[in-house]
Amino acid sequence: MFVYVWKHNDTPFYVGMTKTIGRTNPLNSGGRGWLCKQKLEEFERKNVVTELHVVETLEEAQALERSLIEKYGRIQLNNGTLTNLKVGGDGSGGMTEAGRLATSTRMKENNPFFRPEVREKHKKRMQDPDVKIKFMGDNNPSKRPEVRAKLLAKWQEPEFKEKQRQSRLGIKRFTEEQKEERRKTLLNPEHPLNKMAFHNILNTDPEINKKRSAGVKAWWAKRKALILST
Repeated sequence: MFVYVWKHNDTPFYVGMTKTIGRTNPLNSGGRGWLCKQKLEEFERKNVVTELHVVETLEEAQALERSLIEKYGRIQLNNGTLTNLKVGGDGSGGMTEAGRLATSTRMKENNPFFRPEVREKHKKRMQDPDVKIKFMGDNNPSKRPEVRAKLLAKWQEPEFKEKQRQSRLGIKRFTEEQKEERRKTLLNPEHPLNKMAFHNILNTDPEINKKRSAGVKAWWAKRKALILST
């Protein structure tokens, strides 16, 4: 659990708690209440500093949040600088089952990504250099050993694998129009794969062969280790 204090010029203006560290970043957050949103707009999010506290349990987080709000005081009570509208400590460890079901139903029936303009906006944003750099090279989270180990462990769970299999049943990977477009591309005489010279380069270049050999050996070593560990 994380308890965080948002500050501007060393003056705290909001105290919150969350299970997700990303929500402690004011650049990733929509604000917490109308008064907090006003302050974020006034200060500009890039000028906000986050003081972070890490605790083990929900109860510790709730107690710490209450104590910090009491320490700094609230604007609404004229006894401090915080924009918090409550005394704190009433946050939960996550959504209830009813809440998850309601959210799931709402997103299935009115998912913003069903709208072409939203998908196009998201696509353009993902192509921005400042976004792409976060997922390239060593910045890619999936390249971190701890993340890869966590993903591998998750995929070893039979229930998870079956759930993923069921979720993909009956879903077509490509539309008929996309299939036809890919077919035309591959049949184009100018396509590199249709040129003999391209194949000759792939099959004779020593650097390419070296990379191929190393990749195949690494894959089989990883596969063998996985088999032996099960």
